[in-house]
Amino acid sequence: MKKLLIILSLISYTSRNTIFCQEYQDLLILYVDENYEKCFGKALHYTESDKTKKHPLPYLYVSMASFGMSQDHQYSEDWPKAYSTALSFAKKYRKKDPENTYADDSQGYIDQLKEIIYEDVENYMLTKTEKGYKKASGILKKACAFDPKDYGAMLLWGQLEILVKNKAEGSKIVHTAIDSIKTIGANIQFSDLTQIQQKYLRKSLMEYALFTDENDHAKAIEIISMGQPFFYEEREDCLLDDNEEFKKLYNEITG
Repeated sequence: MKKLLIILSLISYTSRNTIFCQEYQDLLILYVDENYEKCFGKALHYTESDKTKKHPLPYLYVSMASFGMSQDHQYSEDWPKAYSTALSFAKKYRKKDPENTYADDSQGYIDQLKEIIYEDVENYMLTKTEKGYKKASGILKKACAFDPKDYGAMLLWGQLEILVKNKAEGSKIVHTAIDSIKTIGANIQFSDLTQIQQKYLRKSLMEYALFTDENDHAKAIEIISMGQPFFYEEREDCLLDDNEEFKKLYNEITG
């Protein structure tokens, strides 16, 4: 019943998109049935065909099928690079759809993928080694490519680039991210951010505030204060359950 409901809800969307409806129903059904290998193969064929290689959705399905395999141990031996393939094709998908036309189809999956990336980044950063920072930076670079409006992920990526001694590029990324974060509440609303985007925003402001506090306390206050309206005050549009760590850090830096 669950699979049937998913298929029916997605088919209702495809009726508004002739190409998707006519050419990609096969991928939809294979994916919902968790037939990831076959979905991957057919979707990859679409990305290589002259008739369909410019359309974003086959790239999305390659990514989704790869990610599905990466999360299932039965595929680990035959598909050892499924996770990295999922990241690469998510990036290719968004490159084919720069206007995010298929956001309704992709956002749930992109958020799921970014949850896994978030956990990986946390683990890599806990190593406090340049090797760990490089790995975290590499996957965040891809995440920012397929979700360019995740300004928190961008800020964290910039910080990691600085930590791996790519200071010029990292500083550039950081400045772009901070300028973009400052538009939240003006150009875009906090309520427009998905839960994982809010999670990246909170983490990045905390991490960068701690990072800058080592040499520039005034700057650290400025950075952590950017998150005060979102994570210190109670608000209905905050989708995160526990902001106590942010509040504690905010009090320590500004107190």
